[in-house]
Amino acid sequence: MNLMSLGIYLPTKIYWQSESISKVVVEGLEGYFTLLPRHIDYVAVLVPGILTTEDQAGKTLYFAVDHGSLVKQGFQVRIATRNCIMGEDFDVLSTIVATEFYQIDDLEKKARTALTGLEHSMLRRFAELKKQ
Repeated sequence: MNLMSLGIYLPTKIYWQSESISKVVVEGLEGYFTLLPRHIDYVAVLVPGILTTEDQAGKTLYFAVDHGSLVKQGFQVRIATRNCIMGEDFDVLSTIVATEFYQIDDLEKKARTALTGLEHSMLRRFAELKKQ
């Protein structure tokens, strides 16, 4: 039986690694997808959601994953994400994704909107100075 190695990487550390994964299910921009050891190499952008893995013994592990990227190359799967929380209860992790990860997205959108407004205001003022 072929297995995959899976690594989950945060900006500051290696969060989790295993060499005995038989299946990975995760959500990308196009929706949920499943990776098995013999699948072709693959790259995907991840959205906040639940990553489900199954090891060679059939044990299922769940991870709440924030935005990130996934690269499958051969039998190695690497996931880089801003935040990840491992848990045993799918429903609890779903709540974390909905309340924490999406809330951060809303705050970031508001901050970006405010920053864009400041940039436009500054550019307008520079244009007015140039006219004088």
